[in-house]
Amino acid sequence: MDQQRILKVNKAAEKFWLVATVFATVVTIWIMYTDGVERNKFLPLIPLLAGLWYVIRRIFRKRLERDLGK
Repeated sequence: MDQQRILKVNKAAEKFWLVATVFATVVTIWIMYTDGVERNKFLPLIPLLAGLWYVIRRIFRKRLERDLGK
């Protein structure tokens, strides 16, 4: 696969995880507000994991750009 194509795919994956993190955070806040915090105390793990994947993809993309000489 071409290096520019790999970089484009990584940028798309990074954007996906950013959108997924924001969406999961909003939905989690809404569910905890309507159902109560006590019943959903482990629900914030979902946005945290999505945010972690976003950070990992971002670090990977930055490293790839550095290695390609961008």
